[in-house]
Amino acid sequence: MGKLSVPDQPGDDVAKPKPRLRYRHRVLLKRQVWPFAWPILVELSCVVLMGIISTVLVSRLGAQQTAAVGITDGVTWIIISVLTATALGGSVVIAQAFGKIDRKKALDSAGQVMKLALAVALISLLIVQLFAHLILTVIAYGAEPEVVEMSEMYLKLVACSYPALAITLAGSGVLRAVGNSRLPALSNILMNVLNIVFSYPLIYGTADFGGSWQGLGLFGSGLGVALARWAGAVMIVFCLVRNSTLSVGRAQYFSRFDRETLMDILSVGIPASVESLMFNLGKLITQIMVAGMGTVAMAGNVVTFSIVLMLNIPGNTLAMTSTILIGKRLGQDKPKAAYQEMRLIFWAATLLLMILSVAFVIGAEPLARLYTKDDAVIEVVKNLIYLNAIMIPVWAASFVLPAAFKGAKDAQFTMWIAIASMWGCRVVLGYFLGITLDMNVYGIWLGMFADWWIRGAIFFYRMIHLRWLDVYFRKKSAGK
Repeated sequence: MGKLSVPDQPGDDVAKPKPRLRYRHRVLLKRQVWPFAWPILVELSCVVLMGIISTVLVSRLGAQQTAAVGITDGVTWIIISVLTATALGGSVVIAQAFGKIDRKKALDSAGQVMKLALAVALISLLIVQLFAHLILTVIAYGAEPEVVEMSEMYLKLVACSYPALAITLAGSGVLRAVGNSRLPALSNILMNVLNIVFSYPLIYGTADFGGSWQGLGLFGSGLGVALARWAGAVMIVFCLVRNSTLSVGRAQYFSRFDRETLMDILSVGIPASVESLMFNLGKLITQIMVAGMGTVAMAGNVVTFSIVLMLNIPGNTLAMTSTILIGKRLGQDKPKAAYQEMRLIFWAATLLLMILSVAFVIGAEPLARLYTKDDAVIEVVKNLIYLNAIMIPVWAASFVLPAAFKGAKDAQFTMWIAIASMWGCRVVLGYFLGITLDMNVYGIWLGMFADWWIRGAIFFYRMIHLRWLDVYFRKKSAGK
């Protein structure tokens, strides 16, 4: 097969089918996608599994504790989403620099994104410690006072691990950007195993091991999470220093911010952060709506989201893979290969999610009973899993495609679409269905599914019409 030429404009020949396309897709899957994706798949599987075990441990304490963790996680996920978006900006810049074999820029960008993420985490930690009660008063409006009190204690404790999260997320992004997805996978797996090892005795004490200590309950869960995250941060720093492909040492952490590199990172990081922030704020508003529907609805909502995270593992794996691979291909000036890999990843994610959703429908009740013995909560969980399975075919278009677009630095478009669809469907439509029409938590989820379909349709249209390459060709024409 001859060497592929690079088109001069988006529509020249990127979309033209080539002979033996299916064979080429198999080769791409085997040589490019799978070697990079499988460590992420293993990592996310372990992370989600450990998260489920952690949720189960807390849920055994009672519905109030489960609801408190769910409320707190809503706040923490906003912080995580901003840190992830910051790390994403660094990953895209590093991947493109690495694709161009510009080692100096890749190394400089690695140091910049680590410092930037740490600064964001420290500011977030300060805000939470000062305004936790005010934040939770708004977020948990309508929840029982005991639940709010538990949430405040748990949030302040978990917030102490935000700097560790910044180091872990940014460092993992650096390693993946240079093609090393195994080290962050290993570090994150060990971190999540440590979470369980620390949390179980801290929650329930040593009675199961022949001791007499009764444990710390919900406080012990938060302490276990914080300790595990700091252990993970230490492992990531060690991996960055020892990484042979791109070693990030002390000099990078203490260097000054470079305006050009920082702006390059923020060109992706800011839109992605705004998108994630607004997205998670919208989710918090829907959480407030659910909080007013009672403890059963809240617990069912938290448990179902925990189960659905497991279902979405292949999709999230391929979304993370697509960002780096698309960035690397465009750094090599191979938009045609980028488009082929994007299509392959999109359809693979769609197929895998549809297959898995069938299995989750079959096992809905046993999965729900892993978390709780409350029949009312189990019924809510089962119904939400059934609804999720019906809507899952559009998930990849809604989430995998925008992740791939960010690899091409097409971040602003995905930001505006995600914000508009999120607030129009999840918030406004969710309120109308869930509260106005009294459909309860099911109405809230139907609003979420409407968000998936609208975003998925728009992003799919953008993919096939190659508009996601606009930023790439504009910078190429400008000689950057």
